[in-house]
Amino acid sequence: MRFLSFFGLFFTGALLLSTGCSRQTDTTTSEGPATFIFARGADAQKLDPADVDDGESVNTMAQIFEGLIGFKPGSLEVEPRLAKSYVISDDGLSYTFVLREGVRFHDGTPLTAESARFSFDRQMDPDHPAHFPGASFQYWQNLYSDIERLESVDEMTLRFHLSRPNAGLLTAFASFPAWLVSPGGFEEYGDQMVFHPVGTGPYRFVSWRPNEAIIFEANPDYWREPAAGFDRMVMRSIPLNSSRLSELLAGNIHGLDGIQPSELADLESDTRFQILHAPGMNVGYLAFSELSDRVKDPDLRRAIAMAIDRANIVRLALDNFGSVAAYPAPASFLGIPDDDGPINHDPSAAKALVEAHPEWTESPLTLATFGQPRMYFPDPQRIASLIRNDLEKAGFKVEIINREFKSHLHTTRKGDFEMALLGWIADTPDPDNFLSTFFHSRAAVPGSATNISFYRNPEMDQLLDAALAVSNRAEREALYARVLELWARDLPLVPLVQGDQITVLDRNIGGYALSPTGNHFFGPVYWNSGDMPANAQ
Repeated sequence: MRFLSFFGLFFTGALLLSTGCSRQTDTTTSEGPATFIFARGADAQKLDPADVDDGESVNTMAQIFEGLIGFKPGSLEVEPRLAKSYVISDDGLSYTFVLREGVRFHDGTPLTAESARFSFDRQMDPDHPAHFPGASFQYWQNLYSDIERLESVDEMTLRFHLSRPNAGLLTAFASFPAWLVSPGGFEEYGDQMVFHPVGTGPYRFVSWRPNEAIIFEANPDYWREPAAGFDRMVMRSIPLNSSRLSELLAGNIHGLDGIQPSELADLESDTRFQILHAPGMNVGYLAFSELSDRVKDPDLRRAIAMAIDRANIVRLALDNFGSVAAYPAPASFLGIPDDDGPINHDPSAAKALVEAHPEWTESPLTLATFGQPRMYFPDPQRIASLIRNDLEKAGFKVEIINREFKSHLHTTRKGDFEMALLGWIADTPDPDNFLSTFFHSRAAVPGSATNISFYRNPEMDQLLDAALAVSNRAEREALYARVLELWARDLPLVPLVQGDQITVLDRNIGGYALSPTGNHFFGPVYWNSGDMPANAQ
C-alpha cells in the first residue's frame, strides 16, 4: 500500500473543504485512499453530452452519464444499459427500448420514457426550451438526423421512428451524445445545466474549478454493480507532460494520460505503476481550409502531402507508439483498405511541383497547432516543427501558429486558418463516424464544424448518405471506395498518424479497461491492496 504525499492530501482536502462536502478531509485507510485522482493535459469545455466533441469533456462526463445502451468495457460490443432490452424493426425504421425499472437520476428524477426522451427532444426540436441558442448539437446532424420522431409507448418504453434506415444508428445510440441528462437538471439550472451535469452514472458531479480540477462523489444509489470504487474522484488538469509525470512520480495522483511515449521507458521499470497500452481508433491529420484562397489548389495540397515524411513523425514524435494513417479512417473500419494508401512520401516530386509554382512561396504558409497532448498527437508542437522542416526542404516557407487547445478548436471550427493540425477519435466503430465527420457538407457549419476543411462536394454528400442508408456490407464498401477516391483527388485533409492509447496507473488500481473509443470509464475502478501485476501491457 502506498500513501499519498502531503501535497496530495493537502490538495484534495482543500478541494473538498471548498465544495462543502460532508467529508472534510481525505483519508487513506488500510484499504487504500478514499479519493482517486487522475490527471490529464487539458480541462473539459462543458458537460453537455449533446453539445461537445472534445475528449476531455467526454472523459469527464463518462463518470456521470449513461445511455440506453453502451459498449461493453474494453470492447465495441453493444450491451444494454439504462434500457434492459431493445428491438429494431425488420424494415429498420423503428428502434424500441424497454427501460430498466428503479433507476433514478442523481437529483432523484425517475428514469421513464418521458424523462429519457427529454435528452433527444431537446436536440431534435429547435423550439424545445432546452435547445439552447448557443448550442450546436452537431452530433444530432451527424449521427441521429434520420430520427423523425419519438414515441413514449408506455411509461417504460421509448420508440424512435426513422425517416429511412440508418446502418450506424445502433452504435450511435451507444456513444456519448445519446447519454441521458436529467430534465430536473434543466428545471434547476436552465442553460447553466451544462456546468451542473445530472446523470445516472456511478459518480455525481460536485464542483469544477476551471483549468484546475473537477470533483465527483460516489453515487450511493447507483443501479449497477460494481458501484463506484472510491468515495470521491478528482480529475485534475495539468497541461505540461513533464509536470503531470512529476505529480505521478511524487505520488500526488493515481494515474494520467497524454504522456510523451519517450517517457515510458523509465516508468516500465518502476514497479509502482502499471502501463496500459493499445492501438487507438483515431486519426491525427493536417487540414486545408477551403475558406483560404491560397490552399485551394489541389496541386499545392498534393505537393505538401508528398513532402511530409509521416513515418518520421511516427518515429520521432510518437516514439513508434502509433502508425502512419494511410486513410482518413482506421484500417479496421468497414471499407477502409489495409494498405499503404494513395499518399506517398516523395520529397523530389514535391520539390519539383513547388519549383514550378513560385507564387506558392512568395510568403509563408501558416500552420496552426496547439499545445496540449492528444492521443493522436502526444506532442503537437513537435509534430508541427517536423512538418515545417519537411515543407521547407520542398521550398515552402512556413509559419507555425500555436494556441491553447480550446482556442485552437474555436479557430478551426470557423475555418480561420490555412493549414491546421487536429485529430478525431472514434465515437463509434462505423466509418461514417470519420468520413461524414470530415467530408460531409452538413458538418461544415461555421462555429461547430467537424469538417474543418469546409469541403463541400454534392457527390461526396450523396455517397456518404447512400452508404449510411444501406445495410448490405458489399454495397457499403463500394460506396466508401468511391468516397476515398474523391478524398484522394481533392485532398481536403492529409491523414498523418494513428496514435496509441497510453494510460499509466498506480499498480494498486484495479478494474480499469482501455476503451477502443479512447474514453476513460472510472466507475469500476477500485483500490486493490493485493499484489497487482506491474506494467501490464
